[in-house]
Amino acid sequence: MKPSPKFTFLALLTFVSSILAVSSAGAAATSYYNNCGAASVVRPSSITEYCADAGAGVINIKWSSWMTTSAKGAGTFYINSCTPTCVSGKVYRTRANVVLSGLTNAHGKNYLMRVTVKPAGAKYFFWPKGKSAPTSVTWTTDLWRG
Repeated sequence: MKPSPKFTFLALLTFVSSILAVSSAGAAATSYYNNCGAASVVRPSSITEYCADAGAGVINIKWSSWMTTSAKGAGTFYINSCTPTCVSGKVYRTRANVVLSGLTNAHGKNYLMRVTVKPAGAKYFFWPKGKSAPTSVTWTTDLWRG
């Protein structure tokens, strides 16, 4: 019994679709975040803005998406008032959304370099007294090591 042309076409279409799905899944490159030059990490639970004293950053991050060109998550932004010194300063915390972008290739890997943090459910961050609170905080991480 000879297979019908319709069956042959469907079988061929299924075969080609499965090959394309496998090759496109393998083509997606992983992107990393380099937190203060310590290590290349995928989905870090915390990121630091000021590496010298860890005076600001985002902790307890839960990532809702992590793609090659961007990542989105939510956590707690913190900033140290450093008044009178950073050791004895008050730490202010705000629930926040974080976005990583700025895809850069270095040391043979893809890195998301730009960090944008916005308060979640509030207009401004809790911020040290005497300083105006921004509606967002943005920084670019560096690539000390890869």
